[in-house]
Amino acid sequence: MIPEKINLEILTPEKKMYSGEVSSVRIPGIEGHFGVYPGHTPFVSSLRVGEIKIEVDGNEEILAASGGFVEVLPTGVSVLADTCEGASDIDLKRAESARERARERLEEGRKVWDTDRAQIALARAINRISVVSR
Repeated sequence: MIPEKINLEILTPEKKMYSGEVSSVRIPGIEGHFGVYPGHTPFVSSLRVGEIKIEVDGNEEILAASGGFVEVLPTGVSVLADTCEGASDIDLKRAESARERARERLEEGRKVWDTDRAQIALARAINRISVVSR
């Protein structure tokens, strides 16, 4: 029989971001978002910049994550994220400034800035702003 909930742990190098039983979790994998429900097939994936959506008893919590790995096992889901923040942890003005700074660097181009790094910074800033705006 499949359980009604699945254990979820989200860890960053600095702290345990989340630990508990959830109805489902939607994760930004390297190949796209995927949902994990109780009884899910085990697998491992890389994590990309995006929103982690946690559902518990009909309530949804959204976190901004970037980089890392996800392991799905019959006993639960482990997310090892480079960074992960809840909406209350995000400074909106700082995220907006980071977005504008990254856009400016991308416009100036490769001769002045590392555009790959600027694109990642832009994606992270947009993701953080999206989480706060919900």
